[in-house]
Amino acid sequence: MWGVDGATTGPEWDGHLMLLHESAAERQAGVAAWVQRGLDLGEKVLYAEGPDEQEGSLITALEAHEVDVPTALRDGRLTLVPLAEFYPAEGQRLVVDRALAEGFPAVRMSVGVLGALTILSPRHHLSVEQRLEELVRSLPVSVLCQYARSSTRGPALRDAIGVHVPGIRETCFRTGESELGLVLQGEVDACNAEVLEAAVTAFTDVPPRVLSLDLAELTFIDAAACRALAQGSRGLRASGGRLLLVAPPPQVERTLCLLGLDDLPGFQVVGESP
Repeated sequence: MWGVDGATTGPEWDGHLMLLHESAAERQAGVAAWVQRGLDLGEKVLYAEGPDEQEGSLITALEAHEVDVPTALRDGRLTLVPLAEFYPAEGQRLVVDRALAEGFPAVRMSVGVLGALTILSPRHHLSVEQRLEELVRSLPVSVLCQYARSSTRGPALRDAIGVHVPGIRETCFRTGESELGLVLQGEVDACNAEVLEAAVTAFTDVPPRVLSLDLAELTFIDAAACRALAQGSRGLRASGGRLLLVAPPPQVERTLCLLGLDDLPGFQVVGESP
């Protein structure tokens, strides 16, 4: 299964990521994989525990996933920081510079959004997310932003996905990026079609041109997913742009064609990279 269940510790945990979790167990598995990835690479890992987390819960969760917490804490590779220090008035660049000054090759930062919203307004938090995206693009930084699915819906979901388009990590679905375009992986149905629609909407919110979705690792879609693809790309296609659906597996291509997505103006299903 794609997503955080059975999480591995590879490069899929690098970059500016949105961990959209359904449960505490799912959240802990994703955080543990993300932390282990940083420790494996010799990076500095900064974690801010919020008031929605029991004190020490991170340590307990990491140890349950066989992360060597005592050694990481002793060596200074893992540091728990108060929320106020995670969000200094001077911005996250200060936090990153301090960590890099300790001699680490890269920095990882993570916080739960519910905790962040106890000291930041939603608008301020969104602006911080946008600045974090700039840091990740320009410095050796990875950021894991933890969003509870139960409290992240509607406009809040669309805003959050808008700054994590290639970095969504959800129960059965995730996104990535390649030279081809936006990579979609896993399964999409009525339960998470809203996530797909928001991602496609943000990805296609550009001047009219030809864009591509890499579907090679998309293993299942249904009518709700097809509707999300159509709705999310409506603006691009209505303005003369085109969206290529590239390399879908046979079962996915069959669904796309049966539901007529390939007949809609601005869509084209192609069997391999254009």
